[in-house]
Amino acid sequence: METGELISVLKDAGLSPYQARAYVTLLELGAASASEIATASGVPGPRIYDVLRDLEDDGYVVTYEQDQLYARAPDPADALGSLRNRVGRFESGIEEIESRWQQPETHDHEITIVRRFTTIFEQARRDIRDAEHHVLMSLTPVQFQKLRPTLREAYERGVYTSVVIHPRPDEEFSLDTEDFEGICTEARRTVSCWGKPFAALIDHQKVGFALYIGSADEYGILVDDPLHEFVFWFYLAGLAEIAEPLHQDSTQLPIVFGEIRDCIRMVEPLLRDDATVIAQIHGRWTHTKRACEFSGQLIDIQYAGEPATDGPASVFHLIGQATLVIETDDEHYTIGGHGATLEDIEVDRVIIEDITFLN
Repeated sequence: METGELISVLKDAGLSPYQARAYVTLLELGAASASEIATASGVPGPRIYDVLRDLEDDGYVVTYEQDQLYARAPDPADALGSLRNRVGRFESGIEEIESRWQQPETHDHEITIVRRFTTIFEQARRDIRDAEHHVLMSLTPVQFQKLRPTLREAYERGVYTSVVIHPRPDEEFSLDTEDFEGICTEARRTVSCWGKPFAALIDHQKVGFALYIGSADEYGILVDDPLHEFVFWFYLAGLAEIAEPLHQDSTQLPIVFGEIRDCIRMVEPLLRDDATVIAQIHGRWTHTKRACEFSGQLIDIQYAGEPATDGPASVFHLIGQATLVIETDDEHYTIGGHGATLEDIEVDRVIIEDITFLN
């Protein structure tokens, strides 16, 4: 290594330019007077004394008096200990950067197993209170009655609420459409059965899921993780697919959808009949995550597999890609559901504002 390069390295290690030049000079001379070091290193004479004393404080040199001030360079092992520590930290930092770059993206998440249904139920109640966009649930009539006030508050905040009621065989089912008005956007009912789990999915992130309620084997799962929500959405969407409709908010315009797949199932038959469908989009741009809101005409639907031809697409059609294409005055945009990455927009809510048929 050239002398100039060594001086640059020492400056990067924290020495001042004068200190670096004086120390390298002293390494070459072995021992020398302060004036000799100043002359050989180019450090101004009046400054050399302070420079040597600072180097001595850091362990780089040893000074001593004879007829004048002298200095020598001791074994550098001790003086360079701090430098080696810094080098080690840089090496560790380089290894960590490489390791993190090679690892997949990490997400904050939490999955907790609990033994009591009450814990699941009360956490679901709290999560519904905090809901901003979407609540999807499977529960018994008794559980629904207990959550009515909380669901009503969410509905009144504009949260899209959808429930599937599954009565137990020993329960008398007495709910009708009036019991859901002002509380749920939509409600369905499955056949009476034992053992169907309680499930709640809130804002595509928070999940409460409980099995064997009331038995010795009772346990539940609490999830706060958008990566796992699709499993629970698929279970609840499949349950709704086979359930009997009990209540649906008025089909008069405007019609609000909190889940893009529900919107696609309604809109696709309309587009097949050449209807003009105007929709308002509420969501965020997938690349910048900035909120967006605009209206336009829905002109196409994209999903995997063969398109449905004699009715709405099933949930199985829409298990993968589920995309709306909207046309505004100046552009076409693709609209995806929760977690969308390929589409232009990740949507929270689609509002159908107008439907016009040609004939």
